[in-house]
Amino acid sequence: MVMDHYSHLLSNFRNLLLTTIEPIERTATLPLDIYNWMQKDYTTINQLRLQNQQLQTENLLLKAQQQQMAKLKLEIDRLNRLLGTASQLDASKIQIATVTAYSQTPYAQFYTLNKGALDDVDINQTVIDAKGLIGLITYMTPTSSRVQLITDPDIQVPVRIQRTGQRGILSGMGHDQLSLMFIPNSSSVQEGDLLETSGLGNIFPEGYPVAKISQVSNLKDEPYYEISAEPMADLNRSQKVLILSNQIGEIDVR
Repeated sequence: MVMDHYSHLLSNFRNLLLTTIEPIERTATLPLDIYNWMQKDYTTINQLRLQNQQLQTENLLLKAQQQQMAKLKLEIDRLNRLLGTASQLDASKIQIATVTAYSQTPYAQFYTLNKGALDDVDINQTVIDAKGLIGLITYMTPTSSRVQLITDPDIQVPVRIQRTGQRGILSGMGHDQLSLMFIPNSSSVQEGDLLETSGLGNIFPEGYPVAKISQVSNLKDEPYYEISAEPMADLNRSQKVLILSNQIGEIDVR
């Protein structure tokens, strides 16, 4: 009976002791619990940050791919137009070249192409794009060539007005501007008239679109019109061009 009494007392004391110690244990483990919670929360935030960065990177890559696809589509469209022109010519007498440099100063306007003497390119070969005449090859190296553009002040192109057949000389004025000279003021000429190569001089083959008349002025006491024109070719945008053989004759690329 005495033993039962002591056992009961010990049990009560143990319960009291556990009740007293439990808050202390909780307090002691609280920093560790807070650390674990913060570590878990930090890991979650860090994972979200990494996922966000990954999504941003993927978004940029997708946008870059879209831009590349758009650029590729434009390039395909340009090539289709160019090949449409080339299909009207003898394939053995033309070459497709890439524009690698472009100069447009008031005194020198030219392209540099990636074809040269090793590709059988020669001086005085005509260069066109899908819309019309670009210029004339005036210099070359084994692997490249220079095309003097029709807007260069030192180049002159024998042309005719397609509507009437009236012949004249088209001279470069720089900055996408051309001047049609030696058209008598008694001739029929109007804005919008198309100018094409006449073939005179045996430099430029006959029948290629060159420019469109943009302004006609009848100067007092002058025998000739003052005529301005704009190139048909995309001189500022062409990336692929056709180099024509010197043996190519008349062709209509309109």
